[in-house]
Amino acid sequence: MALLLLILTAVGPLLAWRKTSLESLKRNFLWPTIGAIAIAVFLMITPQRWGSPFGLKPWQDISYFYSLMAIALAVLVILTVASEFYRGGRVISKHTGQGIFASMVQLTHRNTRRYGGYIVHFGVVVVIIGFAGAAFNVDKEQEMANGDKMTLGPYTLICRSYTDDDAPNYASEWAILDVYKGGKQIDTMTPVRRFYKASQQTSTMPDIRSTLNEDLYLVFEGLNQDNGHPIIKAHLNALVMWIWMGVWIMLIGTVLALVPNAPAPVRVPAPARLEQAQAAPAVTGD
Repeated sequence: MALLLLILTAVGPLLAWRKTSLESLKRNFLWPTIGAIAIAVFLMITPQRWGSPFGLKPWQDISYFYSLMAIALAVLVILTVASEFYRGGRVISKHTGQGIFASMVQLTHRNTRRYGGYIVHFGVVVVIIGFAGAAFNVDKEQEMANGDKMTLGPYTLICRSYTDDDAPNYASEWAILDVYKGGKQIDTMTPVRRFYKASQQTSTMPDIRSTLNEDLYLVFEGLNQDNGHPIIKAHLNALVMWIWMGVWIMLIGTVLALVPNAPAPVRVPAPARLEQAQAAPAVTGD
């Protein structure tokens, strides 16, 4: 259903009601379609790398197929939206002589509802790209004593120590883990587990490390009752940040669409000859 909505998001706004011709379809969708296919082929032939859509082999896993289709259709929407901004901005630039970026800003001001809607579409696309990262998610649970290692995707986790504490309102347990990537320590994370005495409830507070490519979640699951070693559950989720970015883009587009239009006549500079003719004084015989 999401893939179908992506297709409609790409083609719907550009199809004139009951006036769509084969020529208009070719003009609006030829280059965006070529671009989407080129990106899909590029993603399939590049070397695979964790946390990124590179090296997607849709014949190996159905989740890879859906991820590849989502990204390809997202590119199709991005290119169709960009072409709408560019074509409109080019017309204004041709008549006013101003730069293409300034022309696109003026175009948006003159029809905020339409172009704010396009920005919302772009935000939806970014969210879908974030969802496509679910094909790369991995989870792992392991008992970790001091010095034990856990490998998850590109990360290596080493347990430095673990301890507990007894406060008036709750008792807590936590582990201290060093995070390595590419042989270098990049962070130290401390997932915590608390037991609240009044309510007799247990609560886990995961430690989260977020980047543009992936989010690393560490959860303290408890202690092994036999040897007292902590049990750590790690989640590595790809492209989660893209979902949040897409939500903010959708919000910006929605606010822009609610702003009233600021119609301004396009000022066309008169040719120099015409200005001189209008400024010349009339003489006898004119």
